[in-house]
Amino acid sequence: MKKVLKWIGIIILVLVAAGTTLFLIYVRPFMQKMKETSTINYDKNLTLVLGGGGNSGILTSDSLVIVIDTKMDDAAEQLSKMVKELAGNKPILVVNTHYHPDHSKGNSYYKGQTIIAGGNYTKEFWVKEAGEETLPTQWLKDRMDIKMGDDTVTLLNLARNVHTQSDVVVYLHKRKMLFAGDVILNKQAPVLMGVADPDGYMEAFELLPKKFDIQKIVPGHGPVGGIEVLDQFRQYFNDMKMAASDASKKEELIAKYKDWNQIPFLMSPEASVSAFKKKLKHE
Repeated sequence: MKKVLKWIGIIILVLVAAGTTLFLIYVRPFMQKMKETSTINYDKNLTLVLGGGGNSGILTSDSLVIVIDTKMDDAAEQLSKMVKELAGNKPILVVNTHYHPDHSKGNSYYKGQTIIAGGNYTKEFWVKEAGEETLPTQWLKDRMDIKMGDDTVTLLNLARNVHTQSDVVVYLHKRKMLFAGDVILNKQAPVLMGVADPDGYMEAFELLPKKFDIQKIVPGHGPVGGIEVLDQFRQYFNDMKMAASDASKKEELIAKYKDWNQIPFLMSPEASVSAFKKKLKHE
């Protein structure tokens, strides 16, 4: 019995050491980088605030200010101050691309304003996962078009499992710009856990260019780019699916993405391959 307990103790120590190493080498640097923010004054009515959680946008007009994703921690507070300064007495409309805290935790700074999120969530689910203080005031079941100065803003609920069960994208028609939330990332591996569905992603990659004339993409995380951001992310999914079905190509395909932001076992090419393997087993 003493030998068994000794080995259990050794195993626990090894696991703790491995977890600590993983945190120090991958998770902590990733979180520190995620907290960094940068501001782009895209034009006189559009400001992009990247990082600090999910990428955000602030769109202003004479009668309304729209905020796309509200960030987390200190960045959420700083974003809210910027928004309120730009808004003055004008109403603020917050759009959450999805419920994850890095995109919605700052909702608590917009009490009394309208907060919209995808209608495939329930109130109970949102409160459990993101907290009551971030709860939206309105659920979007399908599509909403909003006139903003000389531009039209479309909110579209994808209404199926992609990154989550109710991802919302935002398209600015005149600017031909898509705020994609975590449906599209730029040089960052996705987290394919929970309801996240590789097939849902692939359907979204086909749907969005048909719905909208996309020339600029603000991804959920990573730099702003053109339509190539979508194409690169779609290629990642194609490559991971190929790696899952053909072991001889796995090493080569995974190596293509060694410079992408990733965390082993959670958001990495290897984790994506595992998700595709599970999917293929059920087909």
